[in-house]
Amino acid sequence: MILASFLNALQVECSRIGFDCEIVVQTYEDDHLDQYDASILKTGYSAVVIGACSLKDMKYLESLSPQMPVVLINRYSEYLSTVCTDNKMIGLMAARQIRQKGYTEAAVFASHSAFVATTLRTQAFLDACGQIGLHVTQDSVFHGNGTIEDGYRLATEYCQNGDRPKVIFCDSDSMALGALRGFHDLGVELPKDVEMLSIGMLDTSLTEYSSPSLSVIEMPNKEIGSQIIRLLQKKIQENDLTPEHIELEAKLILRESFQAAD
Repeated sequence: MILASFLNALQVECSRIGFDCEIVVQTYEDDHLDQYDASILKTGYSAVVIGACSLKDMKYLESLSPQMPVVLINRYSEYLSTVCTDNKMIGLMAARQIRQKGYTEAAVFASHSAFVATTLRTQAFLDACGQIGLHVTQDSVFHGNGTIEDGYRLATEYCQNGDRPKVIFCDSDSMALGALRGFHDLGVELPKDVEMLSIGMLDTSLTEYSSPSLSVIEMPNKEIGSQIIRLLQKKIQENDLTPEHIELEAKLILRESFQAAD
């Protein structure tokens, strides 16, 4: 769903600015980009966009000298162009929202994720909690694989922990949606019994129309897609391989699962 939304953003921006190009999707195995570089970097493409790049793959890319523009999504590289969000600010935004409501402790639903950005956002949240007096103990961090099914499971595990924080930060809206169903089945009411604030990666309609509706810090996926196309058009037209970095802001959307402080 995330990929489809992102590709649609690329196509919409191409049409809007009259950028005539063919978009080709090439999959690769995480941590093994070196095995695919011939098909990705050496096949006559005018430019390459790489998402969900692991640290190992990013180091490999930085060791090369691509002869076309390369743009990384949600990464920072000194040697390659990037379009990303500020993970530290996102973590601080979430922690502040929770602390402003008077909470002094929080639980975390964290993904065992190969996606570097997800891990960085979770760590940024934990770092911010330490800075502003919001306590997160090891027993209050519940790990899943970023799926709806795992979100359901984590809701069950959370409820089995008798002395639990009354607010949850979730780094995956897929897991958060599963958790909402799990809490419903267990008779736990949001936001009365527990509140939940999640990172938002999915299409906004999925979190807006969940029951209860899910409060999210929404990643600007459409704007990322638009900025990538504009950057690539500029780089291709000017034959410019100089790294350029664009940072976009995430958007706080408070709904029913976590509401604003009074």
